[in-house]
Amino acid sequence: MNTYTKSVFILSDTGTSDEGLNQAFNARGFAAYDLGLVSLLTKKMPALPPKAIVLKVKTETTGIKKAIQTIKAAYPGMNVPVLALLNSTLPLQTLQFDSSLLAPYHPVQVVLRTFGLIRLAEMEQEISLRLQTLEKDFQITPELPEQEQRDRFKILFIGKASPEFMIIINALQKEHVNVVAAFTSFTAFDYLYEQTFDAVVMNGLGGREPAFSVVQTMRKNAKLYHVPALLLVDSAFPDQNEAYNIGINDIIDAKAPLEDISSRILEQANFHRTHMNLKYEFSALGGTSCIDDTTGLYNRGFFNAHIARISKVYDKLDLPISLCLIRVCSDKQELGPAQNKVVYKQIGSMIKNLVRMHDITARLNENVFAIAFPGQTTKALKPVADRISSILKCTSISDPDTGRPLDLELEITFNQLENAQKSKSA
Repeated sequence: MNTYTKSVFILSDTGTSDEGLNQAFNARGFAAYDLGLVSLLTKKMPALPPKAIVLKVKTETTGIKKAIQTIKAAYPGMNVPVLALLNSTLPLQTLQFDSSLLAPYHPVQVVLRTFGLIRLAEMEQEISLRLQTLEKDFQITPELPEQEQRDRFKILFIGKASPEFMIIINALQKEHVNVVAAFTSFTAFDYLYEQTFDAVVMNGLGGREPAFSVVQTMRKNAKLYHVPALLLVDSAFPDQNEAYNIGINDIIDAKAPLEDISSRILEQANFHRTHMNLKYEFSALGGTSCIDDTTGLYNRGFFNAHIARISKVYDKLDLPISLCLIRVCSDKQELGPAQNKVVYKQIGSMIKNLVRMHDITARLNENVFAIAFPGQTTKALKPVADRISSILKCTSISDPDTGRPLDLELEITFNQLENAQKSKSA
């Protein structure tokens, strides 16, 4: 196994590096490889497949499509998303890419959108692999839910009803977007907690508050964590770095062409809806023969069959799979059937909510749970490991009859699976 480094390829026609963009990726643990359109065909590809391709070209050329095909062909079996950085006046109409950002864009904004695309690609790949395991090992063909196609996007606008804000609202309504306006943060949170939105647009023309506080609260809430937040400002807005770092997805210049502003908002909304549709698909990937009744997690049989399947994919690409084992110990007191059910159901629910949709959670034995992390090293998972250990060990589970806390101990271990282990993981 090679030392695992996450990477992105930056494909451009300029022949020069974008140091700001490279540094933004490097700061978040990604290696950024600059690939020129001309040199690509003669240059040896890095051994490690990219997590994504960032396409940065000023003009449309016939070499772009061929370059992307060359990169993807070098890493068969990998779902490599493409993010296009476009001039608002020159969209690349004939190319296929997964998402786009209109100029002007900030390096951190590009990184965050790239990470979102990577997450979607990993979700799509894991859905495909789980379908294969269900069909070939369990003879189950799940009926995936129809993708949510509401007639209109639903956008929440937060802030003062300034003329610039109202012009955007009116333009989106003409595009049949369902717009809800909240003129205070208190009203905004009532809407956010009670309804579902595809994106949130905040008026920052009068200052960064309450927009920054709203976004910080959203990023601490499981339901709102992935909802895109956009901020309307003037061109002299000084806090772009901080805005992106706290979780704002796009900063919009109020004086930009109205068509560009609408496109930026709708692109974010569409991106979020795609993410939600994939989450709904994950919820359908099961069946009575592969799901543990008490916890709703996968059972031992599915876990072993699926690890064997995904290991073939990741071994070919020399990518890791890491495993977390959680053992529940109740040596200090004997638990009855009702207590056991409460304990394991609550722990199973917490485990599922602590990890990504495309991580694999299972109950292997009565008191043993597992989480598999495809494509992740134990070193890269340290923040995740710390969060899981902290939350699980600090959680108090009460006796269903007496209400008193149960005396439990959790043994949590993280290991990276090698080839031999993957074939007999549990």
